[in-house]
Amino acid sequence: MNDLKKTFMAGFFVLLILLLTPYYLQFIGYESATEVTQEEKAEEPVVEEKLQQEPSSFSPVPPTGQGVSVLETTFSVESPLYQAAVSTVGGGSFQNYVLVQDGTNKYLGGYTDQGLYQDSINVSLILNKEKQCAPCVGVVYDGISEVLNSPFTIKSNSALGLDGALLINSGDSVVIEMEYKDSRFIIHKNTTFLGGSFATEHMIKAQDIGGQLEQLFLVWDKGLRNTEKNLYDDVQTYSAAYISYNKEVEDLWFAPSSINEKTNPISYNGAIDWAAIRTKYFIASFVPREADLAVVDGEPYMLNNSEVVPSYSAAVFSSKKTLNSTLYVGPLDIDHVGKLNTSLDRIMNFGWFIIQPFSRGVLWLLKALHSFGLNYGVILILFAFLIRIVTGPLMKKSFESSQNMQTVQPKLKKLQEKYKNDSQKLNQEMVKLYKEEGVNPLGGCLPMLLQMPLLFSLFLVFRSTIEFRGAPFFGWISNLAQPDTIFYLPFNIPIYGDQVAFLPILLGISMFLTQKMSMASMDSQQKPMMYIMSAFFFLLFNSFPSGLNLYYLVYNILNYMQQKSLKKA
Repeated sequence: MNDLKKTFMAGFFVLLILLLTPYYLQFIGYESATEVTQEEKAEEPVVEEKLQQEPSSFSPVPPTGQGVSVLETTFSVESPLYQAAVSTVGGGSFQNYVLVQDGTNKYLGGYTDQGLYQDSINVSLILNKEKQCAPCVGVVYDGISEVLNSPFTIKSNSALGLDGALLINSGDSVVIEMEYKDSRFIIHKNTTFLGGSFATEHMIKAQDIGGQLEQLFLVWDKGLRNTEKNLYDDVQTYSAAYISYNKEVEDLWFAPSSINEKTNPISYNGAIDWAAIRTKYFIASFVPREADLAVVDGEPYMLNNSEVVPSYSAAVFSSKKTLNSTLYVGPLDIDHVGKLNTSLDRIMNFGWFIIQPFSRGVLWLLKALHSFGLNYGVILILFAFLIRIVTGPLMKKSFESSQNMQTVQPKLKKLQEKYKNDSQKLNQEMVKLYKEEGVNPLGGCLPMLLQMPLLFSLFLVFRSTIEFRGAPFFGWISNLAQPDTIFYLPFNIPIYGDQVAFLPILLGISMFLTQKMSMASMDSQQKPMMYIMSAFFFLLFNSFPSGLNLYYLVYNILNYMQQKSLKKA
């Protein structure tokens, strides 16, 4: 068997092992990587010195004082952006929170209360119906953390209609005043609902009667309902809880595979910027005016009979007798999140600090083009042409450098044979040859490296921007945020999945043709591995959003056409 066949067979078996490994691990009963990670994480300090485990819990502990018995009242809130049901328990807690359509389909599609996915329902963000707080007021009294998950009294309800409905027009704001009386303290809470925002303002003031009130806090323990059909991608990649302090961000990631799994909370004792929980496209976040402690935690939750998802909780604390905080519950949309005047937009995954300016620029241009009424699918195609215009000269430079390297290959081989026993002399002669021939051995790589930040930013933005959610293109491509599935398989293929999407097939063909052309002068032993890489990306991109695949398909076609024209020249 010659070297070419050996290399091809080796690559084939590597790919086969990769595909069969999950089945083998399941057969022998091996624990998943997530489980091992969580066990290891439990043995490590949560976050270096700054993060503490205090208070040890902010679980809903009922108040121990002699509070006045008050009946629970529920009222509805209808704004141009959302419709919600609010209970007086905890000082005003959302029992339901549904987004209103904005002329697009990006707020359509999600899971019902029974955990069934439906494309036609409005996005509903409350997950854990068993919990009470979204949010609730809490206190730390005499060293004990208590969630006031009892009804408050509405002190001012003039804004409520006879049917208990609160109607807010865009630009308006309505304040609901509530009060909780206890033998130890009295809590006054004002909640301001804003007609043109997904944010509500929560202002809490305490009168300490017993003299042992140490902290006030707000807690959200209902989690966020997942909204994507690809639940694995939503949970494994995006769902998490975060604490931000001094512009630094710590995250808690938890992907339970059973209802019995546990995770450790993380906390930070100091000036808090914000605390948040998120899914792929939506977020719930506290943005306090002054808070000196934040805690986030997670627990498993049965979304339906077979799927276990994380249910995150978050709380912010103040050691003063007042606590003022904005609560944002809505989409991860830069237009809405940016109005909070905080660093919360860092949660949107713009990449490393080198890539972030490119990512933000790409998102700005994307939204600017759409403001002219262009379909997002058309915009993605325009982006492919635009990026080819920008990177085309770099690709040409890289191609010319590769061609120059090919011309000196015979001379390089002679030098390698002549000085095969003297590596120092060989390096000297190679440098001399490069100077004489005017060839830069890095000339083919440098142009590629220069465009990497831009290409990475495109990948990040196109894969996770909410602008593509529910956005149609044409024909079978009805949602640019989901794969363009044409039919489903009766079984699941590792990496590939169980759906068959059409754009990844075209993308795989374009990658194969491009690589075949670029490898014409490549060492024959390297070609099989390149083809295997093409096959791997074909499998991987099958589960990616159709918008991302559409962009890469057009980009690859333009790349192929450029390489073909350069070869003719």
